[in-house]
Parts: sequence; structure tokens; C-alpha cells
Amino acid sequence: MYTLENDYLIIESKSSGAELTRIYSKKYKKEILWDGDAKHWGRQSPVLFPIVGRLKNNETIIEDSLCKMGQHGFARDMNFELLSTSQESITYKLTSANVDKNIYPYDFELYITYTLLCDKVNIKWEVKNTDSKEIYFSIGAHPAFNISSADDLDKYSMGFKCRENVKHISLVGPYHDKFKSVKSLNNLNLYPNIFENDALIYTDIDEISLKNKESNLSINVLIKDFPLVGVWTPYYKESNSTAPFICIEPWYGLADGVDSNNIYKDKKYINKLNISETFSADYSIEIK
Repeated sequence: MYTLENDYLIIESKSSGAELTRIYSKKYKKEILWDGDAKHWGRQSPVLFPIVGRLKNNETIIEDSLCKMGQHGFARDMNFELLSTSQESITYKLTSANVDKNIYPYDFELYITYTLLCDKVNIKWEVKNTDSKEIYFSIGAHPAFNISSADDLDKYSMGFKCRENVKHISLVGPYHDKFKSVKSLNNLNLYPNIFENDALIYTDIDEISLKNKESNLSINVLIKDFPLVGVWTPYYKESNSTAPFICIEPWYGLADGVDSNNIYKDKKYINKLNISETFSADYSIEIK
């Protein structure tokens, strides 16, 4: 485990999955990030690569080969190299040399950097094409934020800063279905069965703020220019309750559609990199 600290925050991360495992607010004396209790969900902030969500039948066709891959891809379960660290930041690296070509045939380098900036954690992704041909990929984040108690979910709301033409994407099982325009999405009160059909997925959101109506604490996830964001927590139908955390998930990628043809490069929101090109994106988690 590696630790970064400033006057506002303490964060920890690990080489396994290059996963962020702790955000502690000194101002509020609170653990912000979920602790990974497997009773509800055994992860905390996994990196999703090279798919977001699930493939139909957990398989896809890449460069004419049938490749099998579990939900959210393989990066979250791999050991990254610690590339560099300083007082303010830490960078991890994963290369295709460690990946079975039967799972993902492309050559790439993936860099994950965490940087402390006052009361913010900036998370930067870089994907470099080291192949002799163009490559395709998706990438996403899945940070889980503590709420005071699962019984207190209705005390929480989310505020949105949106771009134009926001759409909600519905799910059928784990697969995306219809895109529906959203006329107004400024504030959303949370309650358990809002998650009964899995994640809430939106396009064209620049920022989401998670707030407890009885507290001054605001967790702001800054995702300017990201095409997609998911909001999720496990829903337990028998008790009409949820886990004691909320995930706010910025994505450059989407699960297969109900009508998917299983061809990887045809996936919605897939990213393409030409030879030697590098994709770069970042988002921030701000504790106010």
C-alpha cells in the first residue's frame, strides 16, 4: 500500500489493479471511500479496462478472433508496476506483455496517476498504442463513496452540472437498451428502489455532487468532457434496501447493447487509437 498526504486529505493506493483504496478527509475526520467489505462489494475503486460493463455471453470478436472477458475487463485484477512516486503523486503502469493475447490481442501501455491537489484527488489515465495497427478499448472508473448508513439513503441527494442534450440509458439485465432525453437533471433525491434496475446511466454530465441533507460534506466528482457516467449501489429487493455506499462512475465506454453483434470495434462509445497515439483523460474527486 502506498500513501500520499497533504493538509486536507490522506489517500492510499495499491499495485494490485492500481486501485485507490482510501480517501480520508482531515477536515471532516471521515473515511470517504468505501472499505471494500465483501458482504456488499469487495472492491473500492477499480479501473475498468478494456471494457466497461459486461459483454454479451462474456465474449467478443476482436480482429476476427473470439475473446472471452469478464465484466469490466482484466486490468482491475492485474498487478501494475509502480512507475514513479513523489509527495503529491503516484503513477502505475500496465503493459500488454502481461496480458494473454487470447483475451485481448492488442499491444498497449496503460498508466494510472493519482495526484493530490489541496482538497482534490486527480485521477489521470493514459493509454498508449504500442501495436503495429490501430487498437480499440474502453476505460472507466468505479469509485465507491461511503454513506452514513444504508438506512439513511433517503437523506442523500445528488446534484448535477450538465451539458446539453443529456440522455438516460436504460438497462435490460446487464446490457444497455434505450436512450431517452432528459429535460431536467439538476437534483436527484436518492431512495433504495431507484437502483432496482441496476445503475443509473447518463450522457453529457460534467459534475456530480453527493450530499447528505443533514451535513455540510459534499463529495464532488468532476468529469468534464466524459461521455458517460453511471451511478450504482447494490439493491436488495427482499428488504428494499441498498449497500452503505454510492458509486459514481465516469466512463469512456459502455456495456454491450441488447442488440449487440459481439464485434468489439462496433461497441458504442469504443475508443480507437492509431499507431503510436496516446489517449489521455482525467477526473477529480473533491471533498468540500
